[in-house]
Amino acid sequence: MADPPSHRALNFTIAGQVASATFARPDQRNSLSEEALDDIGDVLRSVQANGTIRVLVLGGEGDAFSSGLDDDLLERGYADPEYFEHVLTRLAATCFSLESLDVPVIAKVGGLAVGAGLELALACDVIVAATDARLGDGHLSAGTVPGGGASARLPRRVGIQRARELIYSGRTLSGEEAASIGLVLCAVPAPELDAVTQALAASFADKPRIALATAKRQINRAVGVDTPTGVEQERRELIRYLREAPGEAKEGLRARREGRSAAWS
Repeated sequence: MADPPSHRALNFTIAGQVASATFARPDQRNSLSEEALDDIGDVLRSVQANGTIRVLVLGGEGDAFSSGLDDDLLERGYADPEYFEHVLTRLAATCFSLESLDVPVIAKVGGLAVGAGLELALACDVIVAATDARLGDGHLSAGTVPGGGASARLPRRVGIQRARELIYSGRTLSGEEAASIGLVLCAVPAPELDAVTQALAASFADKPRIALATAKRQINRAVGVDTPTGVEQERRELIRYLREAPGEAKEGLRARREGRSAAWS
C-alpha cells in the first residue's frame, strides 16, 4: 500500500486498520488555518477511499487539540464578513464530513479544545480526554458567538440547560468535569491517554467496515426523530446492510457457532 500523503498542518499515519491525523502546529496551539482545513479534508477523503481503515483518531501535538480558528484568519474574517462566511461554510462542511465518514472518529484531547476546536471534537463519534485537558465553547468570552456547530451539537451531548451555561459563560472544563457531564466519553491521566485511545480504537477496528458505517448512520439519523421513526430507519438500514454485505452477518453467525474469531472480508 502506498504511504499516506504528506500534509503541512497535520501528520497522517496508518497502522493496520487505525488511521491517525494529528494537528502539527503546536506553536500556534494547533489553531485552524485554511491550510489546516485543506489537510483535514484531504485526510477524510483518503480515509473514505481506503477500505482497510476501520477507525480514525484525531488529535493534536503539544498542549492543545485545537485552540480554534487561527487569529490571522479571524482578523481578516471580522473585517470581511463575506470571507468569514466562506470559512465558516468550510468549517461546517468539515464537521459534517467527520460525522458522515464511514468509520468512527475518536477525538483524542490531550490539552486545550475550545471554539472551533471543540466544534471539531463534537463532530467526532466519541471524545477521550486527559483529566487535565481543558474544553469549552469560549466564543462569548472572545466577544463572538458559535459559528461552527456548537449551538447545535453541544445540547445533544450535555443537554440544553448545561449547553446554555457553557456557551453563555464561556468557561472551560477539565477533562474530568467534561466526563462527569457526558461531554467526553472518559477522562484518564495524560500518560495513559494514548493507550486508552488505542484500546478503544482497537475495540472498534475489529468489526466489519460496512457494519460500522451502517451503525453510524443508524445512530446519526435517530438523533432528533421520534422513536417509531428511528426504529423504522434502523430496520431499513439493517436490511440494506444485509443486501450490501450478506457475507459478514453469515460469517459472524458461523464464528459464534464454531467458537472462533470472525474473519471479516
